[in-house]
Amino acid sequence: MSGPISIGDVAPNFDLSSTEDAVLMLKDEVVRTALVIYFFADPASERVQRDLDALSRWQEPLRKLAAKVLAVSPAKLDDLKRLQVQRKLLFPLLHDDRNFSAAYGVVSFEEGQPQPAAPALVVVGRRQEIKWLANPVTSAEEAMAQVEKLLKDLPSPTRSYPKSVINRLIDGWVN
Repeated sequence: MSGPISIGDVAPNFDLSSTEDAVLMLKDEVVRTALVIYFFADPASERVQRDLDALSRWQEPLRKLAAKVLAVSPAKLDDLKRLQVQRKLLFPLLHDDRNFSAAYGVVSFEEGQPQPAAPALVVVGRRQEIKWLANPVTSAEEAMAQVEKLLKDLPSPTRSYPKSVINRLIDGWVN
């Protein structure tokens, strides 16, 4: 991919280890739901912890809009698991061990840098396209109102299904 990503681009795929002891692939996740992906470097940062708490509070409204949260960080998987338990986060934290974040225009944190890169927030639609992005994001709490409005305006995931598929589904539920 040349240049930074922008709205409408195909979201770069990734396969990353999660705090739920599974490998999650973007292309497998977006089939079922839109994704709100939070990229961060320093799990000990107060700002990151506030953002993660805000995303946690938005879990239920996002679920109702057929969306879910993923958080991606180059931090060690054990540190991410500890963070998930401490903050009581109910969404997976993904270990970016191969710098997939760079494909999203997120600068990774290097040892010795004076300050980690600011977090970024990306919304990926069900067809793996970038629907919204903020790099850097001012705060997850402030951004979520815009994200919620965007998700409400997305078409139903079943809109493009052929009528025969919809009829079979309905027939299965009724009978």
